[in-house]
Amino acid sequence: MEKQWRSIEEYEQGITPEQENSSGKTSASRRDFLKLFGFSVASAAVVTSCEKPVQRAIPYLIKPEEIIPGKANYYASTFYDGTEYCSVVVKVRDGRPIKIEGNHQSPVSRGGTSARVQASVLNLYDDARYKEPVLSGNKISWDEVDSWIT
Repeated sequence: MEKQWRSIEEYEQGITPEQENSSGKTSASRRDFLKLFGFSVASAAVVTSCEKPVQRAIPYLIKPEEIIPGKANYYASTFYDGTEYCSVVVKVRDGRPIKIEGNHQSPVSRGGTSARVQASVLNLYDDARYKEPVLSGNKISWDEVDSWIT
């Protein structure tokens, strides 16, 4: 491919495009830049994903018979939050609920759930969650709750 002058000044000074490029500087093409950039992004992704997180298993003091470590159990339950009701199946692994799905045997919801029901499992791990019973904004004991319910 024949090189062209960039401006009239270059033509008048007598600088040919071949002389301009013979200064020892090598110019990288856009293609070479994109190759290098893609390689650096890919290598950064590989390096960050290679580190394995530290996982510590805390054993039970008294192991329940129905719990097998690593095996999930499923429990039928219900979700009620003011105006929303749904029959659900809760997936529990090592005694901790990890997934909530709709119960397909329910004639009301027929296995359907909303995003609010799906996300309700996160409320169980919320630090701002109530730790003791509350009635009308006042803390009460569990015995008072039992007597109030029955």
